[in-house]
This record gives sequence, structure tokens and C-alpha cells, in this order.
Amino acid sequence: MKKLALPAALLLAPLLASCTTGATTSATTDDAASTAPPPAAAGEVHWSYEGDEGPDEWGHLADEFAECEQGDAQSPIDLPEHAGQKLAQHPRIESSPTVGESVDTGHTVQLVPDGDASRVEWKDETFDLAQVHFHVPSEHTVEGEPADAEFHFVHTAQDGQALVLGVLAEEGDENAAWQPFIDGAAAPGATDLPIDVAAMLPEDPTFEEYAGSLTTPPCTEGVEWVVYHTPVELSADQIEALEAAYADNARPVQPQGDRVAHEGTVRVVEH
Repeated sequence: MKKLALPAALLLAPLLASCTTGATTSATTDDAASTAPPPAAAGEVHWSYEGDEGPDEWGHLADEFAECEQGDAQSPIDLPEHAGQKLAQHPRIESSPTVGESVDTGHTVQLVPDGDASRVEWKDETFDLAQVHFHVPSEHTVEGEPADAEFHFVHTAQDGQALVLGVLAEEGDENAAWQPFIDGAAAPGATDLPIDVAAMLPEDPTFEEYAGSLTTPPCTEGVEWVVYHTPVELSADQIEALEAAYADNARPVQPQGDRVAHEGTVRVVEH
């Protein structure tokens, strides 16, 4: 699949602004900034998941959100149960247990690592984990069916390229590896929460990969998506804790167009 590389100023800034801090700012290149009006300050453009500021209207709320409506490679999408095409290359994930802080963005709760929690090596790029956040129900669907929740491990490279590991979650047994995240969702601002990415990922290394976008404004495209095939299990209490923090914070699936999902497997190395 063709890699949609974008300049760092165009991709990394909105990713960290909207996904790490919850702010909704625009990101422009130096050339565009010299001729365009100043962008809205962080927090000036309010968006939500319902009503007049919901997903159907994001593209009209601000010029810097136009890609939410005009983009042709938007996320999330409906994934096949099994992709017909296989990847020749497979990502390598290096996982190192560390700790982090939970941050309420106003649209979800993130777990932000204090150290190097995970690193993904793929397609001649190295992506470092910036944060993990959740959506209830899942944003990606499989054959039209959503999961109970979805977690996004947002990774970024130095050149601004972004890669997101998507992990679906279904109700089942209690999951000890995810409990620190659940605790942080229930108490934003908590610190020293353990993060063990290798333990948080599904045991089945199979995934679906496609080229997409951020799922929140400004919906910047050029994001590499790796969505695990098999969901993790969370107990009913763990899912209820996520719903108590934020419920119905999922963007609906977007047109897939001529994009094709490819199937591959992940190699995880623990340190």
C-alpha cells in the first residue's frame, strides 16, 4: 500500500494538539501560514459527538476542519473479517514497561507514558508511543458490527508520520493488564500508572492495515492504521468504568473508496 507521508508540520501538530491535549487547532505549512488568516486559538472551536457540533458538521465548524468532510481517506472504516490481500512486510513492536499519567482531553481520557513504552519499526520508519486513548463503542467495525470499545495506541515518527495501533475490546473476563488504564479513566490526573504495551495487546498478532486519518478534528489524513483482528476481553465492570468516563464518543465509519485493507501479523519484542 502506498505510504501517505506528510510534512511534520502538517501531520504531527494536529495529531498532538487534538489527540494529546484535546485542543482543536489548525496546522499549516510555513508557506500557507504566511498568506492565510491566523488559525483559531486552541480550544476556540468546539466540537462534539452529537447535534450541531457532531461528526456530520465537523467539516463546517472551522476552515481547518474541512478535511473531515472533503477528505477521501478518512477513518474509521468498516473492516472485513479477513482481508483478501496479505502484507509482505510486518511491523516490529518493542515494548518496555513504564508508567504514565491519565489526561482528560474533554473527549476521552488518555494514558500518556513518562518513558519509552513502545516503539514500532515498519516501512523504514520508527514510531514512538505518544499516548493511548479510548472510544465507546468502537470506531472501526468488522463486517458492520462495532465492538464494545476501542483503544488507540498513537505513535509518531520524527518526520511527522503517524501510526495508530487499534485494539478492539469485547465484554468477557477481567483484564489485569488494562486495569491501570481503567483506573486512570476513572480518575484523570492520576500518575505513576503502569503501562505494559505487550501485555495490553491481543495475543493473536493478526491485524488489518490501511491508510486513513485522525478520527477527531481536524481529521488529518496520512495516518497508517494497524487494527488488531482479535479483540481483547474486558469485564463488564471495566467497560462500565470507560462508559462512566465517556460514552458515545465514536466517529461513525467513513467511505472506504478505493482503499484496500491488507492482513499481516505483528512481532512483539519485550525489554
